[in-house]
Amino acid sequence: MNESHKRQAQFWLDYSHQLAGAIRYSEALTAIERSLALDDTDAAAWYAQGTILAMLGRYNDALATFERALALNEFYTPAWDGKAWALGILGRKTEALAAVERALELDPEYFDAIKRKKRLEAM
Repeated sequence: MNESHKRQAQFWLDYSHQLAGAIRYSEALTAIERSLALDDTDAAAWYAQGTILAMLGRYNDALATFERALALNEFYTPAWDGKAWALGILGRKTEALAAVERALELDPEYFDAIKRKKRLEAM
């Protein structure tokens, strides 16, 4: 992959974050898809797509996307937390707890995972 494609992919990733921050999830999904079309090797981009899909209520798709991020980088803490998020919403508490535990093994101070673990345990 050439540097031009990587820069363009990063632009679309950044733009998707801006759109998602503005609660423009459908547009954010289009932007992240453009990013991934240019560079499908970035775990952070797959994680971003999973987050957007979850915000759109597409939890099974989000789960598959978080798993794709983890296939690229099994040490990517946000994707483990995202996987726990999707699994929890899908009612798969045991698997969700295992995923959030993995996130906390990788980064014991990861705030979202700390909060998610508490919510999962209260289910």
